[in-house]
Amino acid sequence: MSNIEDFDIDSQGILQEYKGKDKIVIIPEGVKEISFRTFYLSDICEVRIPQTVTFIDVQAFLCCDNLKYVVIPKSVKGMDDSVFNDCANLTDIFLEHEKGTDLGYDWDYGFKGELHWAGEWEYVDGVPKVKQ
Repeated sequence: MSNIEDFDIDSQGILQEYKGKDKIVIIPEGVKEISFRTFYLSDICEVRIPQTVTFIDVQAFLCCDNLKYVVIPKSVKGMDDSVFNDCANLTDIFLEHEKGTDLGYDWDYGFKGELHWAGEWEYVDGVPKVKQ
């Protein structure tokens, strides 16, 4: 799992760069924003975003081909365009938001998987799963 040294976080709490090699990344508590191309071309397969993050910038996860799913916490109030473009294996995004919440993101642009809103999924053994 990731260490604090794996992250470049500025004085305003903006995550500028991920420098680690771990496949499972836990973004530190206190990070407020995920910046432009923070994880660009990263080999991450899972990322855990804390409840302190309120914004995800353009192309933050561009070309993360091993990323399979993402949970977007309710604290995120906005996302810029192309956050998940060219993530070849990203099949699911799980949102803690109520269905239809406007995060300023065009889900039809650059994301080919499934969206799962609050109430449609749950954690099973620490992993988000669609309810049956």
